[in-house]
Amino acid sequence: MIVVMSVMNGFERELQQRVLSVVPHGYIEGPQRRLANWQNYANTLADNPQVSGVAPYVGGKAMLAVFKRLRGVSLYGINPEQERAVSAVSEHMIAGEYLSGDPGQYQIIIGDILARQLGVNIGDGVTVILPKVTVTPFGLFPREKEFTVSGVFSAGAQLDGSSAFIHIGDAQRLYQLGDDVEGLRLQLTDMFAAPQLLPMLAAQLPQGSVPVSWSDSQGSLFQAVKMEKQMVRLLLLFIVLIAAFNIVSILSMAVSAKRGSIAVLRTMGSTPGSIMAIFIVYGMATGLIGLGLGLLIGVPLAQHVGDVVAFIEQLSGMQLFNPQVYFITHLPSHLLWSDVVIVSSFALLLSLLATLYPAWQASRVQPAEALRYE
Repeated sequence: MIVVMSVMNGFERELQQRVLSVVPHGYIEGPQRRLANWQNYANTLADNPQVSGVAPYVGGKAMLAVFKRLRGVSLYGINPEQERAVSAVSEHMIAGEYLSGDPGQYQIIIGDILARQLGVNIGDGVTVILPKVTVTPFGLFPREKEFTVSGVFSAGAQLDGSSAFIHIGDAQRLYQLGDDVEGLRLQLTDMFAAPQLLPMLAAQLPQGSVPVSWSDSQGSLFQAVKMEKQMVRLLLLFIVLIAAFNIVSILSMAVSAKRGSIAVLRTMGSTPGSIMAIFIVYGMATGLIGLGLGLLIGVPLAQHVGDVVAFIEQLSGMQLFNPQVYFITHLPSHLLWSDVVIVSSFALLLSLLATLYPAWQASRVQPAEALRYE
């Protein structure tokens, strides 16, 4: 249980680090998706000690088109310098360059999965199509603009296939916002405080502003991981429960083998309670030995399971995680001592419960009946 739960914790932490390296801890959308005088609001939010970074954004859903290939994406117009305070996109560039500081060049950076799906390389053109229309004398046409792929990033998550970034100045022209933005992206000192803190921060912006935390925007993904952890934990608890029946069988056989000794103790004045206590101690000692061996093996293995798997891969020549298929190349592990305490407590509780029935049976042994055939 300790090893498997540590691996599940490792996957969850890896997912959080990869996803939240591109997605900020939260954002506050202005009223009607428009925020004027955003610089003043950004300075106000930045003064909060619980906020470590603030950056404006413009964006939404869009389509990227290359010849006959179409892909839906989340398009973000960002300030290249200010964005460094809320996400690490610039640190995950694997090809080309990060967005330049000047608008008007109509550059776009996309994830590596998206680049493969569209079949584009650095310098290729991509048409950005917005779910908005432009009225012309010839009719209604979707708003679109040709952008040049300046860079490709890889965060090692599904966002690599659904995210694209352009300069905020280009996005303001594309969305016809002037100098306004749609909202502010925030980085917090404690990402787990985002659901409670963002509504309070949104109250400092104009009425109608909408706060959205990472648990809302990426909630389904992390809820799926959480549910998977709970189901694996439940299945492993049943395995421990089955293992606890070994204590029942051991004590039951001990009671049958020691009926004569129990009868002698009873004739010498031992009470049923003392007989029951002896077998409870016997069963608990068995449980403690098993728990000690489990901790002795499980804790070091949980801390170094990645190295163990890598060693096995080196010996066997097989690869557990193919980098062409998976986002990771090693088995992550994160040992939480709270999990160790929970597992140990549950094992001790099961050991105690497993001793009660055999110990009660031992306390009901009648001396005369047991010694009749001795």
